Amino acid sequence: MHCRVSGFGATGPLGGFPGYDAVLQAMVGLMSINGTETSGPTRLGNPIVDIATGLFSTIAILMALQEREKSGLGQYCDMTLHDCGMALLHPHAANFFLNGKRPKPTGNPHPNLAPYSKFRTKTCEIFVAAGNDPAFRKFCEFLGFPEMAKDERFATNGARVVNRDALTAVLETRFAEEDGHDLTRRMLAAGLPAGPVLHVDEAMAAEHTAHRAMVTKLGSYRGLGTPIKLSRTPGGTRAAPPRYAEHTDEVLAARGFSAEELKALRASGVLVEQRRK
Repeated sequence: MHCRVSGFGATGPLGGFPGYDAVLQAMVGLMSINGTETSGPTRLGNPIVDIATGLFSTIAILMALQEREKSGLGQYCDMTLHDCGMALLHPHAANFFLNGKRPKPTGNPHPNLAPYSKFRTKTCEIFVAAGNDPAFRKFCEFLGFPEMAKDERFATNGARVVNRDALTAVLETRFAEEDGHDLTRRMLAAGLPAGPVLHVDEAMAAEHTAHRAMVTKLGSYRGLGTPIKLSRTPGGTRAAPPRYAEHTDEVLAARGFSAEELKALRASGVLVEQRRK
């Protein structure tokens, strides 16, 4: 079993060329659908192509291992940043295949759904996702606007997408005096997907983040926890990341170096002392 990750693969017009996350975001169209009409194509704030390629590669390896149980044969997994980046173009690629129109950046609103966007409240910005007609009717009932679900401009998702600006104006007026944190908690309790727009430090300090052990601490080390929660073999932080050269002696001793040899190597400058904080 062998998995190779490259920018573009070994063959083809770009075969063998180097790949880098932001460059691939540009080349596969991800930048073109991110941002707003006024900002123009915008790089996603995290290295999404790198991350997705790692995840897709893991899936490929697991698929190949599963197939090996049947065939008894290994195989080569040819994974590229290019292909994995293109695989993220949902729903924009499907929209293009269906209507032939070049997808444009829409900012926060979803290109195919409404309301599915960010809104201002008195205390914070929130994101609301009432992405189908039954959810929108329930959303209108929750807001005290049951008649809005019958308005021909908003009665169907297609109509709401066409009349997005008018719908946004109504909702922003409705939300203007609300505490966004309280509002979204009440919406969630009512079965309506919504949440406050949090900054990174706020997300790290959130109660549910702690409940899900997504911030981990060990001594002076603090980092993100694992999103993979297994019932029988749970993960977790068992040790802090090693300091520079922290395990040099243990590693070399396991390879047969004696204490005297390690001392001589250190005296000669071949080995360096671990850096201390």
